Amino acid sequence: MRQARYIVLAWALIVVSGQLSAASKQRSVLTEQEQMRLDYYLYAALQASESNEHAKAFFLLELCNETDPDNPTVCSMRGAYMQSLYDKKTALPLLRKAYEGSPDDYWYRYAVTAYETGHRDVTMKVLKNMRKRQPKDIDVLELYESIYRHEHKTKEALAIRDAIDKLTGEPTEQSVMTRFDILRGANRGDEAFRVLEDYLVRDPNNGRVQAMRTDILLGRALSKSDRASAREYLRQMLHNPDVPLQRKLWLVNTYRNTLGYDEQGKRALLLELRDMYPYEQQVYQALLDYEKEQENYSAALEIGRTMLNMNPTDAELREQIANLMRDDDSVTTEEVGLFIDESYAVLPDNPKWGYFKALRCWQHGDQDSTLIVLERTLKNAEEPMVRLELLVLYGDLNGQLKRYDKAYAAYDEALKLAPDHIGVLNNYAWTLAISGGDLKKAEKMSQRTIQKDANNPTYLDTYAWILHLQGQDTLALFYIKKAMENATHDDGTIAEHYKAIKDRCAQR
Repeated sequence: MRQARYIVLAWALIVVSGQLSAASKQRSVLTEQEQMRLDYYLYAALQASESNEHAKAFFLLELCNETDPDNPTVCSMRGAYMQSLYDKKTALPLLRKAYEGSPDDYWYRYAVTAYETGHRDVTMKVLKNMRKRQPKDIDVLELYESIYRHEHKTKEALAIRDAIDKLTGEPTEQSVMTRFDILRGANRGDEAFRVLEDYLVRDPNNGRVQAMRTDILLGRALSKSDRASAREYLRQMLHNPDVPLQRKLWLVNTYRNTLGYDEQGKRALLLELRDMYPYEQQVYQALLDYEKEQENYSAALEIGRTMLNMNPTDAELREQIANLMRDDDSVTTEEVGLFIDESYAVLPDNPKWGYFKALRCWQHGDQDSTLIVLERTLKNAEEPMVRLELLVLYGDLNGQLKRYDKAYAAYDEALKLAPDHIGVLNNYAWTLAISGGDLKKAEKMSQRTIQKDANNPTYLDTYAWILHLQGQDTLALFYIKKAMENATHDDGTIAEHYKAIKDRCAQR
């Protein structure tokens, strides 16, 4: 089939120098200088097309057109570009001119474009002419066949397929597949099936045709509720090397319930596939998903680790494993930490693992390492939500280290990403308060947090302390009492603030 010819430009690139010269020499009206200029521009246009410099190619073709507007190669290439830039109807006159100038070279696109623009009679006339000119050209017959199939003319399509088989000597595998599709499309399933059966008599080891036959038998067995036969056909499909692995996994997932496989039965089928494809990630992923569905997190983790041995830099797989570790109660905090260390070592520029590594360093009190990891990770973090979390952590750490300008800059960028992020607003306000910063700005930010979460003791404490620092102790006392009432455990900071505010009020 010449399916590639449907691609707008690629087909033009197969024109060889001999064709160019032959087409050019027919132009007796050209002077020698014009002929040389035409050949030069044509070759340059082809090279530009091959390099995807289409604007340059189009410009060169326009120069060719000025020299020889009837040259078939020029017309054909200009038609292709016109079709790409405008539409098929605009291209059709140029493609017709190319065909008329050199029918054997440029019939195909003209015939196809004519058909696609509603000129069926033109297409059939071109095909009739080409069949006379090239009676053994398979491409001519296959385009005939495609048109008849499109028009649901099964009898005519089969007749053309017979003619193709006669030319080739005997049906090829592709021919059998095509005949099968024609008959199946016409709802002649039994005849389609016999086509496969007949071919397997000649080529009994053809795995692709065997797979199609078995697939049909599987469907028939299922329609008759014949589970025993259906299971056997399924196993044949699973063990057929010509059936793609993705298809096999689909068959297992689709038919396991219908065929009465319990969970252990499905696991056994997946394990069989794993043994057949010991290095294919798809099989292991299917097994991992299965164990996860069954909440066998330890088993899923073991499979995930096997997958990591094959592809240690798979970031998505590492995220899956991290989620499994979270769900598996048998996994210790230290094991999670070691996995974070390993993942960051393997993927040091991955923002998510950089964030987890920074958190781990901070939890261990290693502020210097936390800063190093955060600053490196922020250079690569583009995903807004990940960058936001990194900025919050970076701002908090710099606030602790009294690097207030860096903390403010981090919080400002974080608020651009998420203007209503309540945690950023609270931490920014608190940092302003303890650093002697803009207390009015801090008060506005803190006020927004308690408007959103009126009973949060942390936010209430921050707001009360900012009011206290501004001398509004009566109002501050109201909010610090509310913070005390909503605290779920003894909070030393809130208690200290309560005493300080209460003492200040008493002094007044």
